[in-house]
Amino acid sequence: MVSRYRIGIDAGGTFTDVMAISETGEVTVTKVASTAEDPSIAFMNGISEIGCNLGDIDALCHGTTVTINAILQRAWRPIGLLTTAGFRDTLEVARQTVPGDWGSIYTWVKPPRVVPLTNVHDIGGRIAPDGSELEPLDEAAVRSAAERMKQEEIQSLAVCFLHSYANSRHEERAREIIEEVHPGCAVTLSAEILPEFREYERAVTTCLNAVLVPLVRDYLRRLTEALRDKGYENPLFVMKSSGGLTRSENVVQQAIAMTYSGPSAGVLGMARLAQRIGEERVLTYDMGGTSTDVALVEGGKPLLATGALVDIYPVQLPMVDLASIGTGGGSIAGLGSATRLHVGPRSAGSNPGPVCYGRGGTEPTVTDANLVLGRVAPALLGGSMRLDVDAARDALGALGAATGMSAVEMAHGILEIALSTMAGAVREVSVKRGRDPRDYVLMAYGGAGPLHAAELASLLGIPRVLVPPHPGLGSCIGLLEADVQETVAHTLVALTDEVDRAFVRQRFAELGKDVRDRVLRQGVSPGHVELQFAADMRYAGMATDLTIDVERADVADEALVQAVADFHREHKRVYGYSYDGEQAVELVNLRATAVGRLERPEPEQRRLGGTDSSVAVVGERTLHLAPGEDGLPCPVYQRALLHPGAVVAGPAVIDDYDSTLFVPRHAVVRTDEFENLVLSFEEDNR
Repeated sequence: MVSRYRIGIDAGGTFTDVMAISETGEVTVTKVASTAEDPSIAFMNGISEIGCNLGDIDALCHGTTVTINAILQRAWRPIGLLTTAGFRDTLEVARQTVPGDWGSIYTWVKPPRVVPLTNVHDIGGRIAPDGSELEPLDEAAVRSAAERMKQEEIQSLAVCFLHSYANSRHEERAREIIEEVHPGCAVTLSAEILPEFREYERAVTTCLNAVLVPLVRDYLRRLTEALRDKGYENPLFVMKSSGGLTRSENVVQQAIAMTYSGPSAGVLGMARLAQRIGEERVLTYDMGGTSTDVALVEGGKPLLATGALVDIYPVQLPMVDLASIGTGGGSIAGLGSATRLHVGPRSAGSNPGPVCYGRGGTEPTVTDANLVLGRVAPALLGGSMRLDVDAARDALGALGAATGMSAVEMAHGILEIALSTMAGAVREVSVKRGRDPRDYVLMAYGGAGPLHAAELASLLGIPRVLVPPHPGLGSCIGLLEADVQETVAHTLVALTDEVDRAFVRQRFAELGKDVRDRVLRQGVSPGHVELQFAADMRYAGMATDLTIDVERADVADEALVQAVADFHREHKRVYGYSYDGEQAVELVNLRATAVGRLERPEPEQRRLGGTDSSVAVVGERTLHLAPGEDGLPCPVYQRALLHPGAVVAGPAVIDDYDSTLFVPRHAVVRTDEFENLVLSFEEDNR
């Protein structure tokens, strides 16, 4: 009997990772080089490499960097924007807030606008905050703007009218006119992308979606056509930034929802693993080829945010609350003014890649530093990818010559700077959100995460590190663990003491029905759909709000009282104070989420054996453990040979197909019953 499969494919900057899981729980993995010019090529190469017949695949789950790369590189075609008369300069005015802890209004330069002012058209017509029409839409102005966009061959248009979250009629009519005048133009309505108040954030999010729609549409079209040509007829799911899957045809018009597709999948996978093994507090640490992403998981669930700064642009959509920095295995090291060493954010990517790849790279990277220090094997991916140690050493030596440092000393310096940068990202999601990283377990994954996890944990005072099976394919784990998910919101600014409870109940019921129907249309059976409700709340007069779970969608008195109490408590924890009993609390947005549970095989829990790990020793490598020390021959363990219960004492390295765990002095690794590697430190010796 032929087994059925679900496959997760994550397209990263350096590698495209593929993981297949059979109905019996058997896992097969592979990694292929990413193809930046057309990611669908690597996608299809990965399926071919994994060896599954497309007819035996029940579902393909995909995480992609198409959208985030376009935003980071500003690689998009010109678009147009229609806005309410008098608000043409919304993107120009932006916010007065200067980013950064030490931002200065005198030196900061506003980021480039998504839409130049010449492509912004203000349109007569006005909707009030309560949804009533104050002034009819100027249809002639819409027609004139559409005709000009057609003449200028602008193929994507954003429409963002004032208070459209309360009444979308003007935006919908504008789309009808645009489609009549300029057929084929992709139109994005703010009322469909972000039906919430805050005009600037809604405009930016809508405009970014407009620039991404053509890119995502073309990419998914190529991908689905390639799959169809090979005979694949089942669903293609795409991961969204919120940590949920949706069918590919649904995401085209909401392309901005894919921004943190791959990183969110990884966090979700680690959250499911933490839930399975009973870890309440986990700090996920994903270091790949081009970037590092960190996030918090509490009670088996990733922390979510209602928006984030994506590069330089505020995107106001539900997403996993993570911090992303440009430090990865391919991050390039160089010397700045006064011969100051810097690492990243420039990356060698997959082509040409690090110097040791032998593909033409000449600038040393973090991977080259790890190779010279002996932490990385001279061959990766089961021996199929040979690395050039001498070329890496020469490149590091040439860089170090300007400062009188040897290749080994330069390698240590590169890793020290990379660690410091990554520690800053961890503090961003923990300390700045009222959490102490020492109370968490560091869960390391990504191709380079386990290499640096022990030293990062030691630097931050984190007591334990957990490395899951197949850590180099962490995002694929999340793709296979994910469920279908849809979320909608409705702006409602009202004091909790005065709000019309009947209206709130009605809106929650309507939102719940909307998201439930969206999930059901994706093939999920009614019995597998769960509804979750929440509200954004703030102290009256303040600008910042927190999202608080609402236990019951009927908003009975006790449910709302509980939500307000939870808000006071969360505000105290995040900001260090609360105004409980002193300041009124406002509802800002109502939210409903539908989760469509998908069936998946559970991993097998194995019985623990003895502590002896000698059978897994496959050789030794010379490790340079600290600056100024000679190299030390240390044992090399093969992870596949470590049975549950086995113990490895540092210094050592544990090699795997897709990653390597560096075990420093005074560290001990134990293999648990789920085959996770759990690293801890000997007391007071870190």
